[in-house]
Amino acid sequence: MGLTEQLVHPDPRQREGAARWVSGAVWGPGAEAELAGVLVEAACGEEDPAALEAQVGALVAVEAGISDLGLQRLGLLWPAPPALERLLARAGRLQVSAPVTPGGAATLAVVRCLRGAPRTGSRLRTADGAWVVLERIELYGRAVDRLDAGSTARVLLSGTGARALQEWDRLDADPRVRECVQGLLSPDPRLRRLAAAEACDRPDSWDDEAGRRLCAALARAAAAETDPQALEGELHALLRLGVFVSFPVLVLLRGLERAALPPSLRPYLDDLLDERPPGDRIRQ
Repeated sequence: MGLTEQLVHPDPRQREGAARWVSGAVWGPGAEAELAGVLVEAACGEEDPAALEAQVGALVAVEAGISDLGLQRLGLLWPAPPALERLLARAGRLQVSAPVTPGGAATLAVVRCLRGAPRTGSRLRTADGAWVVLERIELYGRAVDRLDAGSTARVLLSGTGARALQEWDRLDADPRVRECVQGLLSPDPRLRRLAAAEACDRPDSWDDEAGRRLCAALARAAAAETDPQALEGELHALLRLGVFVSFPVLVLLRGLERAALPPSLRPYLDDLLDERPPGDRIRQ
């Protein structure tokens, strides 16, 4: 029985176990999309709490493969597990649908949610890179905690990008992780190296889920890397993000042939795996 069949097996323990297996590995882009589609179907019809918890955890592991339609379907799950709420917030995209009203330190705007489900307190970025904070959401005259895809609401926005907003402008919920992951998939080694540098520029700015997702993408890139400079950037980023490095990432890195690496890069891998020969260890 294949993994996708196990994810929709009649036995909830089989579904739970298969979902946990998905969570415990690093997947390529094609597999992410396939698994994400199956997991969305499974989660939307799940009645077993333990299986649903495992499926949501697996969705985080293949987050980049979830389609906009899949996000919309997941937004209908109620009550949503906290991990799913965070996933939907990270995917949030708003579009200003009426002229904005600047006022003091904040700006009033009418927005439509195009994707995900941003929550109050979410940080969003404008097209020109300025930051906006979603301070309040008012839906049909009532304050709510989140805005679902397809809904229109009046919102209060603050931050450097709020006053300059105009009708039809779009706001994306902190797109840096998505941009780094996409950069690590680029055929251009210079872009892969740049994406690795951006991933580790401020390692303390990532939460656990974002950090794990970046480490998975970095390890996947390193395992297939052919450019020494890009590989150095990817391994260096993994060291900088070391607190987020998971067992599946280490498994993938152990597939790298140490002897085939340039000598200057071997200490990076040794530090990540802590498998340096005694003579290579740095004396304290």
